[in-house]
Amino acid sequence: MAWKATGRPIVRRQRGRWVVRIDGIETATGKARPRQIGTYPSRRAAQRAATEAAASDAGPVARGTVGWLVRRWVVSKTDVSVKARQQYEWAAGHIERGLGSVRLDRLDRDDIAAWLDELASGGALSRRSIQIFRTVLRAALAEATEEGLLRRNPALRVGMPHEVVKAGLRREVETWNEEQVAAFLVVAAEHRLGGPIRLETLYGLRRSELLALRWSDIDVDAGTVVIDEGLVEVRGGVVWTPGKSARSRRTIPVDVETMRALAAHRRGQIEERLAVGAEWIDLDLVITTRTGNYVEPRNFDAILERLIARAEVPRLTSHGLRHTAATLMVLHATDVGELRAIADILGHSPDMLMKVYAHALPESLRSVADKIGERARE
Repeated sequence: MAWKATGRPIVRRQRGRWVVRIDGIETATGKARPRQIGTYPSRRAAQRAATEAAASDAGPVARGTVGWLVRRWVVSKTDVSVKARQQYEWAAGHIERGLGSVRLDRLDRDDIAAWLDELASGGALSRRSIQIFRTVLRAALAEATEEGLLRRNPALRVGMPHEVVKAGLRREVETWNEEQVAAFLVVAAEHRLGGPIRLETLYGLRRSELLALRWSDIDVDAGTVVIDEGLVEVRGGVVWTPGKSARSRRTIPVDVETMRALAAHRRGQIEERLAVGAEWIDLDLVITTRTGNYVEPRNFDAILERLIARAEVPRLTSHGLRHTAATLMVLHATDVGELRAIADILGHSPDMLMKVYAHALPESLRSVADKIGERARE
C-alpha cells in the first residue's frame, strides 16, 4: 500500500535508545501511519540519520550547494519551537534565492558581502531581517566546517552592511510618553477588553503572554498575576508555548486599580457567557472572543490599532506597548533595587534591562546628581 510522508523526521528517546520516525499516511485510505527509519544508540547518531533522511527529500536542490546546505541545516533543527522553525525556513528561502546555486567550495566572503549589500540597498527588508539571514547562513556554514565539508567558514568575518535602506512604510514611534499612555487608557477602558489591555500597557506583558493568560493565573487576594504560557501565531494557526525562558515564567504584583479593572472585565465576561449559553467554549482565558474562544494575535493587533486611532495618539505596536511600559518604569526607578524589580516584572535579566533600556537612564542619573548636590549643601 502506498505511503506518503506528512512531516519531517523526528528524533525521540524510547526505551533507552534513540528512534527516528516520520509521520505519514496511507494514500489509499488516508489513515495516519508513522514510519520508523531506525533505532540508534546515541542522540547524535539518530540526529545524523534524521538530517540525512530530510536532506534526501529536500527537493531538486543540487547537493553540495549553499541551498542544499541551508535546507539540510533547517530540517536538522528538530528541538526548536514551531515559530523558530518557521523563521529559519523563511530565512532559508531568502538565502536560496540569493546564494542557493553557489557551490560550497566556491563560496567566498565577497559573495556573501555582495548579497547582504544587495538586500540592504533594496528597501524591502529591515536590518533585523537581514541580520537573521546572516545568522542562519553563518550557522549552516559553521556546521559544514565542523563536518569537514569546508576548510573554513567564509561568513565568519562578514559584517552587517553599514546602512540599510528603509522601506517606505508608515513608521511607528518607539514609545509613548505618560500623557499619551493616559489618553490611550481612557479610551481602552471603554472597550470590552479594557482590563487586560490596561495590564499589558502598564506592566509590559508580551502579546503572547497576555493572550494566554488564564483566570487561574490571577490571585485577586494576593494581587498577583502568574505568567507562564504564551499563545503564538504561526503559519496556519496558533500554538501554545511555555514561557520564552525561566525568567519569563514569573509572578508579578499588580496595583489595586488594575486588579479592579480585571475584576470588572471578568464580570463582563460572565455576562457574555450567560448570553451564549451552551455555545461558550470554556478555556478559562482572560481574553476571549464573545463565545469564549482564544483571540488570534492578528485580531488583537487590529483591536489595538482601532483603540490607538480613537485615542489620537501615535501609532504603536503591541511590542511598542511593552517597550513603553519598560521605559517609563526605568525612567522612574529610584535605586538599583527597583531596577532589579522591573527586570523581574518584564521577565528580563537585570543586565538585559540595562542594555535595552539604557536610553531611559540619563534622567535617572541627573536625579542622582541633583540629590548629591542637595546633600552637599546641607
